[in-house]
Formats: sequence, structure tokens, C-alpha cells
Amino acid sequence: MQHRSTPAARTLGAAALLSAAIAWGTASIQQHAHGPRLDVLVPLALAAVFVAGWLLVSRSAPAVQPLPATAPPRETIPGKLGAVRRDWGLVTTAYLTVWAPFVTANSAFYSGRGSAAGAAYCLLTFVLAVVLSLCNLSMLQGYLDRAQRVLREDAAAGTTHAVRVRFGTPVRETYRYPTGKGGGRIGVKNSYYIELVSEVGTGVQQIVRLRTTHVGHSITVSEKHLTHAASQLVGHSGWLCWPTRWRDIEGTSKERSVSAAFVSDSGHVVWGVTPEEDHAHYLRAGAAAVHETDTALAAVPLPRPSRYFRGVHASHLRVAAVGALLAVPFLLDVVPYWAGLLLGVFSGALGLFAGMTMDSVGVDQEPWTRRETSHPALRYSG
Repeated sequence: MQHRSTPAARTLGAAALLSAAIAWGTASIQQHAHGPRLDVLVPLALAAVFVAGWLLVSRSAPAVQPLPATAPPRETIPGKLGAVRRDWGLVTTAYLTVWAPFVTANSAFYSGRGSAAGAAYCLLTFVLAVVLSLCNLSMLQGYLDRAQRVLREDAAAGTTHAVRVRFGTPVRETYRYPTGKGGGRIGVKNSYYIELVSEVGTGVQQIVRLRTTHVGHSITVSEKHLTHAASQLVGHSGWLCWPTRWRDIEGTSKERSVSAAFVSDSGHVVWGVTPEEDHAHYLRAGAAAVHETDTALAAVPLPRPSRYFRGVHASHLRVAAVGALLAVPFLLDVVPYWAGLLLGVFSGALGLFAGMTMDSVGVDQEPWTRRETSHPALRYSG
């Protein structure tokens, strides 16, 4: 179940990230400090307090409710299609996570008592942090891929292919297929899509699947974007839009998919792609006419709900808490050097693990209807 993002939760979350950043910065800059590191422990303790407050406030926040489908039908299509909002909280968390091992290395070993092993560990964690930081640069890019940007540009230029549809069933599809590796091995692939039901009485091709796509740095962004819509827009009517330059996109797509956007009458936009078998009738056969857009109108993505998920963040934050507690003895300077070395290795590793896995499972499963499909070879093998 998704919860609403409240001002209190956002404030506490930002305070926790800021406190952790101060602790990280102090530990990295003041490398040769001796004695108890209260300059690191105090902001680290504040971060823990703010995280506990964030958990309590997030758990008590109201649940996300479907929006009432009462908006009148829009005769015109907005020309300004808003991009998926960049998640700055996720970006900040990612950078704090990848530098956690280097921070523990500095705090535990890079002092006057350091050894060659400690210096090697610091160098290793520094190189790891730099490499992962470069990988994280993709998170700073826009969350629309090239094909979706083409659709956005076409809408802003004044025209798109479009057809009236209704936001239907959100589906999580489990597809079973033979791997081709022998031994009867079967692969499983999960995918998410929204069934958009045509409101044009043609009697043909009544459903178009708006699927997730690799957006920005990860498909997880697209899955969450579709999940937010699935929990709030079922039953809403609107326009399903394709770019006027769809042939250019389909010709360069391995799956021959075309970018698409559902623009609800309530003024919200949902981004995705449509597979060839779904859009062929509308684009190749001309069932979706070219419509002019109103460049003075705008459609925006739905507000992002709370990041908190029951049963997900609790377990990952417990791992992070254990990692932080392992750092306390060497930050207080109460353990021998080699004990601090071992504690630092485990502390940094746990922090890295907790941070890198926390956001990979944050897709709410409640809105989705589960379906199973199989490759023909599996359906007719018996």
C-alpha cells in the first residue's frame, strides 16, 4: 500500500540525508583526528533520530486514493507534456551510499596509527566510490528516453497521433519461456502494463497495452511511474498519444515498440511504450488520426507518493542500523586498531548493501492484477 508524501515526512527525510552528509563530509575531511570522533557521531545520531521520525510519520500518512474520474472530456490535447520528475532524494541517497565504505575507512584507519593494510583499504574504497559515482551520473539525466522525448517534441510542435481511451486494468504479467539451454530449463520474466480501452466504437483492437520502458537510469523508475498512475487513474478517460514521427522510432526499436503517453482529462500524463501488435492498427492502418495540440495547455505527472513501503524499508534500515552501530566503537576510539579495521570493513559493506538494495524493490504490488502467460512451446508441449 502506498502512502501520501506529507510535508513532515519530506522534511524529516531531508534532515536525515543532510545529517548523514555532514557526518560523511566531516569523516572524509578530518582524516587525522585523534580520540573520540564526536564530530561524526553527533550528526550520525541525529540522522538516526530523523530516520525514526520519518518512519513513524510515513506509516501514519494517509493512503493514496484513486482520483475521482469526474473531469469533463477534453476536446484538445495538451501540447506541454511534463517529464517524469527527477527524484533528488534517491540521487542524494545513492551518492551517500556509494561513499559509505570510504567514509568508514577514513574514520577507522586513516589516522596516525594506520597501517599499509588500512591505507590499501582506503584506496580500494576510494576507487570503488569514484567508479560508482560515475555510474550514478545517469541518475542526473532526464527520466524520458530518446523516443519519449520525440513524442514530447511533436506535441510541443503542435501535432500527435491520438485516440480516445479509458485507463483500464493494471496488469503484472509473468511470462514463462524455454531458455534454450537444455534440460527443460524455463525462464520467467515479469512485466507491467496498463490496459487502455479504446472509446472509439470500431469493434477492432479494443485494448492497447501501455508498458513500462527503460527510462533514465533504470527500469525501476518506469515501473514506479506506472504504479503511481495505476493506484490513482483507473477509470479515467483521456487521449492516448503517439509521435507523428513514429516510423523513425519503430524502425530503430529492436522490439518495434513506439513511445506513447496517456493524457488524462484530469490533466495528468503517464509515459510508456506500446508493442507493435497493439499500435499497428492505429498507426499503420490510420485508425489514430493526427490531432492538433494546444501548446498553451499542460499535462503533468502525478505527484510522487511516499517512498515508504511496509516490510521493505524496515528490513533494509535494520541492516543500515547494524552497519552504523558497528562504526561506533572505532569512532569512540575504544578498540584496538585491527578490531577497528574489521569493524570498518563490515560497517561499510553493510551500509553499501542496505543502500543499493533499498530502492530496487519499492514497487507497490497492490494495484496490479496478476496474470500468467507462456511461450507456445510450453503451452502445447503436453
